[in-house]
Amino acid sequence: MKIVRAIEVWEKDLGGAFVGHLPVADTISTVFLYQLFQHEQDKPDPDMKLSYMLDASRIAQLQPYVAEQMEPDRYDYILTAFGVAE
Repeated sequence: MKIVRAIEVWEKDLGGAFVGHLPVADTISTVFLYQLFQHEQDKPDPDMKLSYMLDASRIAQLQPYVAEQMEPDRYDYILTAFGVAE
């Protein structure tokens, strides 16, 4: 099974509707992701299989791995992962 990462895009605020997904480049390393989010994890998630809300700082750090420009003033973003058969 291959782990695929994507950015969920949501309209701003809690009542915002789901807009879509932005693909994350396969070149992103799980070590890099783990370093970004390790302090938010209740238990270690070194494979980065869970979902994480993105703040402006993390959006900026992830932007090089996302082809489309993210707009944190307009949308909320969540880093997510899912498995696909190889």
